Amino acid sequence: MHLGRKRPLLQALIDPNDAVHYLRIHKAFLDPNRNALVVAQIRDSLYHDIARTSVWVEVWKNGFRRDSLPCTPFDTLIQGGGGIFPDTVRLYRFYSPLVNGKPLLDSSAEHRLQILTPTGQMVSASMFPIGSNNSLPIGLPPGGWTVPPPNFSGLNWSSNGGHALNIRVPANTARYNASVRAYYDEWCVDSVPPGPPPHPDTPGLKLKYLEWPITNNGINPGTAFVTRIYGRNLFSLMNATLAKEPRTHRRLRGTLFHFYWLDEPFGTYLQVTNSSPSMSDVKPTFTNIVNGYGLFASRRQLPNPSTDTASPYPFGSPFWRQALGGTGTDSLRLKYPDLNFQP
Repeated sequence: MHLGRKRPLLQALIDPNDAVHYLRIHKAFLDPNRNALVVAQIRDSLYHDIARTSVWVEVWKNGFRRDSLPCTPFDTLIQGGGGIFPDTVRLYRFYSPLVNGKPLLDSSAEHRLQILTPTGQMVSASMFPIGSNNSLPIGLPPGGWTVPPPNFSGLNWSSNGGHALNIRVPANTARYNASVRAYYDEWCVDSVPPGPPPHPDTPGLKLKYLEWPITNNGINPGTAFVTRIYGRNLFSLMNATLAKEPRTHRRLRGTLFHFYWLDEPFGTYLQVTNSSPSMSDVKPTFTNIVNGYGLFASRRQLPNPSTDTASPYPFGSPFWRQALGGTGTDSLRLKYPDLNFQP
């Protein structure tokens, strides 16, 4: 059956924190004479025959191919679905090579994705993974401590001098974002008030957080800098964001420092697709796939939700700082009493 010109469509965002990486590979139909909705209703028109399709990732460094990582196909269910065929999605996956027994993607090595389709068409893309970094809030210098230093576990958000945030932009980063997630308990006045952390089970007690953007974009990879953050800005954000509910009590628990890094292809993709031409509704497109369409890119986030935390999340993370004493909450009560924060 001829369904017009077929071009592979690839989606893959590789996070070096992960041991297993996933790619979605399917077909895009470019036939100006046929309705795409009609073509999409042909079930076997979306994916390549896995028996006649080869997918692998080559790791190149210093002009030599260091490794070849096979990508194996599997089908997975999407709960809730959506679209015409919501039952399954076909993905490919490959595993990070082991270095000293631990999975690792080398940020100094080029990772070349290769796809050989049943028609003999070669599709390729290239990516350098985002490197590691030592970005941490004050109180835990790069490399960590064997014995926690003074005030390791908490920050006083009422401090007028603010707090220093040390950021090192890792290799291969084109865009970045640093933010603070402020966690707080919330409970109804009719419930039993929670005791001191760790809280016992309390009817109606909920752990919530809001996102506080600190800085984004900017300087060259590998560069380190320090930015200062102030509790008064956090409190102003909470006052502007949280609803004033007289029968709801809150308590500030602490903050999780969060970092997100993007490589150049991913950053360019976001910049292009988010553009809004004033004279046209047609947005420009971006792809870094040879003989196909889509995106093969790298990202990285810290803390890594799967490894950097312990139950209950996020209190086991090295990026977590509890609110020191009751001073932060006391300031919230004095300045914004309508928020009903309790010491």
